[in-house]
Amino acid sequence: MDLMEWLGHVVEGGIASLQAVGHLPADLDLTSIDIERPDEPGRGDFTCNAALVLSRPAGLPARTLAGLLAETLEGTEGIRAIEIAGPGFLNLTLTPAIWARMLAAVLEAGSRYGASERGGAGLSTIAFHATDPQSARPLSPARCEAVGTALANMLDHLGSRADRRFRTRPEKADVVVRLGPFLGLKGREAAAMAGHFADELDLSAIAGIVGRDAACLGMLMQPAGAPLMLDLDRLADQSHANAVFHLHYAHARCCALRLRGEEMVHVDFDHSRWDVRAFEDEGARLILRLLALYPSQIDLAVRQCEPYRLLQHLCGLAEGLHQQYYRSLGAPHLRFIRDDDRLLTGARLALVRGVETVLKSGLALLGSSAPNEMR
Repeated sequence: MDLMEWLGHVVEGGIASLQAVGHLPADLDLTSIDIERPDEPGRGDFTCNAALVLSRPAGLPARTLAGLLAETLEGTEGIRAIEIAGPGFLNLTLTPAIWARMLAAVLEAGSRYGASERGGAGLSTIAFHATDPQSARPLSPARCEAVGTALANMLDHLGSRADRRFRTRPEKADVVVRLGPFLGLKGREAAAMAGHFADELDLSAIAGIVGRDAACLGMLMQPAGAPLMLDLDRLADQSHANAVFHLHYAHARCCALRLRGEEMVHVDFDHSRWDVRAFEDEGARLILRLLALYPSQIDLAVRQCEPYRLLQHLCGLAEGLHQQYYRSLGAPHLRFIRDDDRLLTGARLALVRGVETVLKSGLALLGSSAPNEMR
């Protein structure tokens, strides 16, 4: 079950119902309707701009149209509450049962979660050109390799086979990336590259200092079109200030929790018997929302030629997992593993396994491994 696709169909069904009774014209353009995660907690699980987008062509005030849509969608299975916010946004809160269905689908899909078979025949070519066409600086081979490989991996995941022979002639490419300058290295280890121009360094040279994972992810820590200075000290830092450590630690933490759960023979992992109260807590729902949005983030990263977008999404997911873990240390009722409740534990460990699945998949797309333990 693709939750975002399901939500889109629900909203489109509500619009079709209003069209059928004459409240809305038949020839509406729905392509600008978005369903997104709210900016602030307490505003539902997702927010939809349908009423704002359709207000003018429908000839109705946005809040009036939002009220009609809310009334039409009321009682839809899987939706617990609908609230009209601001100028006409619809804030949608989902039921724990629908979250359980989504999570079961993530676990069933495994590494193929978010994948597609819609790609056509032939290879998709990727080309780079400088954000400043007047610049005399050559394109960084390290940055081209990291960004190009991530995009190629995502294209493969979406069913479009990618040619990994990256080009510098945009007019002959299917995917064109505007690449900003690589300004160089800083930090104590930068001395190892003294005498080398930043634009000469390839990814393997940088990986020789900080490791392959840090080199690949480090090259993606700014939008592709922005200038990039690589901080080697930050990439070597063993703290959450380092995105590489942050992501790796989240995956390792998931593995440790899963293994602990597997050692408890009384834990029930059958999704049909999960205690869906595990999905009531706001921290758990944040994680679920990020899992649900993962496929769309891959698609957007490809369409925008911006692997940075997927990296930021994974960092947010890792942050959600860490925060929920730390919250549980001071709140026993939130702990992932409860000796006194095998069904609740099964549901919470399913959430952990979902995070593990998406982190491993996403890191692989970005060129990084996902360690099972921190050394």
